[in-house]
Amino acid sequence: MLDDFSLEQNIVYKTLINSIKNDKLSHAYLIETNGYPTALDLAIAFSKYLLCPNHYSNNKNCKDCTQCMSIDKNEFIELKIIDPDGQWIKKTQLEDLQDEFSKKSVIGNKKVYIINQAEKLNVSSSNSLLKFLEEPEEGIIAILITENIYQMLSTIVSRCQVLSLKNKVDLTNLTTLEKIAHYICNNKSDIENYVSDDNNKVKLDKVIEFIKYYEDNHLNTIIYMNKLWHDYIKEKDELYNAFTIMLLFYKDLLNLKLGKRVEIFNDYIDLLDKLEKTNLDTLTQKINVIMDLRELIKFNVNNNLLMDKLVIELEGCEKNA
Repeated sequence: MLDDFSLEQNIVYKTLINSIKNDKLSHAYLIETNGYPTALDLAIAFSKYLLCPNHYSNNKNCKDCTQCMSIDKNEFIELKIIDPDGQWIKKTQLEDLQDEFSKKSVIGNKKVYIINQAEKLNVSSSNSLLKFLEEPEEGIIAILITENIYQMLSTIVSRCQVLSLKNKVDLTNLTTLEKIAHYICNNKSDIENYVSDDNNKVKLDKVIEFIKYYEDNHLNTIIYMNKLWHDYIKEKDELYNAFTIMLLFYKDLLNLKLGKRVEIFNDYIDLLDKLEKTNLDTLTQKINVIMDLRELIKFNVNNNLLMDKLVIELEGCEKNA
């Protein structure tokens, strides 16, 4: 229940509780996880609070009613949870949701939908959601969960009340792979599976090898792209995660250059130290290039051409410095 989060997420907890008590309920909430592993559980707990006719926030009052148990089984008709279908959240999923929610409520006067990993909305599904948010119907409440608010359309973000969670996990003593898992995955089980998969360690090493080779050889990297990249990173989700690792690496390099704490790549501090001489403008341009090209992965882009484009645009950052 929602009270379970009163200590760990006290600010967000109070905001959600007061939204009901003060009759200031938003039609759409955007939960920024910041690596918090049970953000979906919090969203479901808030949904129970919204849908409960008495707005109970703990089991002591609720006493495990059939409605809450139905929600836990994902069988409650007035609550829908949308997860990515494969790598992305698809337009058809939003269309099915809108069609179902256009019908009159069977129980109570509210309907809630949760979009988990909302950063995985593609262009078509983002536009479908935007139309849904632009003309909110009374009694329909959206809860979006994202690990990265900057991957989402600004027009969607602007129509939501943004709630930023605190990460209760201390990442300080974790390995780089474990830290990356907390950024890529959305729950404890997925984090454990990611870390235990030896292939993910290989892919991390290959991304670092690619960065190191590019920084030493620049455009010549294209000649050896198969050996450096294509033989190891092939699927769309692998490609997206690899770009995320690159993005996190260059952000850590930026932290180092600005005198801030290295957050993730402490295991690769020698490489970071070597690259610290990178011009600040060049570094920020590289980060923007990686972010922009990562978005293209959501489309049916050719992986080989995308990587060639990455090297060429990174090299353009060097020349523009």
